[in-house]
Amino acid sequence: MTIFQLLMLGASAFFAYKIYEHIQTLQDPQDGEKGNGRAQTPQRTAEAFSTFDSSSLIEKADEARENGELDKALAIYSEANIKEPHNAETLFKMGYTLKEQERYDEAVEYFIESLEQDDANPFSYLELSNVYKELGDEEKAQKCYEKAIAIEPDLKRD
Repeated sequence: MTIFQLLMLGASAFFAYKIYEHIQTLQDPQDGEKGNGRAQTPQRTAEAFSTFDSSSLIEKADEARENGELDKALAIYSEANIKEPHNAETLFKMGYTLKEQERYDEAVEYFIESLEQDDANPFSYLELSNVYKELGDEEKAQKCYEKAIAIEPDLKRD
């Protein structure tokens, strides 16, 4: 095999794995309530079609994160980030979810990218400070904490 063929094989395997990961986070639709001996189909509303909207994806991801389904939440946040790139809120929530998974190096990247979009968000600085503290970089942690406090004096570090 040529190098090009090997690269294409590797890329195909990577994307197949990513699709597999995404499918694993999906849930089966719940059956309609039974009435009069036969199943009724759930009514469709306008909200059912808004799942492609980034704000509704963020809501679903928030719900998954609150339920402890961090991998699912991260997958949905990633989809929202694809639909609306460079959204500071989505980037922050991705960083926060990665922090909860103790994936600190990745969390740092998302918090920094979030701050590039909105450098007036004290929570991004605060969480970045907490991550740097976990990584043992007290100097960077202190600088980020000071920036967070300068924006919002009432914030407290974990």
